Amino acid sequence: MFRKLGLLFVAICWFPVVANAAPSPAAEEFYRGKTIRFIVGFTAGGGFDVYARTIARHIGRHIPGKPTILVDNMAGAGSLISANYIYNQAKPDGLTIGHWIGGWGNSNGSASSSMTTPPAC
Repeated sequence: MFRKLGLLFVAICWFPVVANAAPSPAAEEFYRGKTIRFIVGFTAGGGFDVYARTIARHIGRHIPGKPTILVDNMAGAGSLISANYIYNQAKPDGLTIGHWIGGWGNSNGSASSSMTTPPAC
């Protein structure tokens, strides 16, 4: 009896996941032939870069339309350069992903009035 209830529970829990697993035709059309850029706030070969490249190697297969994934390193100022690029210059079209250190906004943002910082991330 418990086994049947367990199987029923698993089936009920997984149904929403499986039902939503089919890719949207609009998303596939949007991403087909496009390039998604990972902007990494540190130099090549570091931990953040390895992490972003590992994700980039595999995530393209899981996005509808199978877009090309490009990792772009913008090192400097504790990744503030990359954050400023994403906030001020990158197009808000869903094709740019930022990857930088999490706590820089709290400490470096108030250090100098000449730094441009995005709102709290």
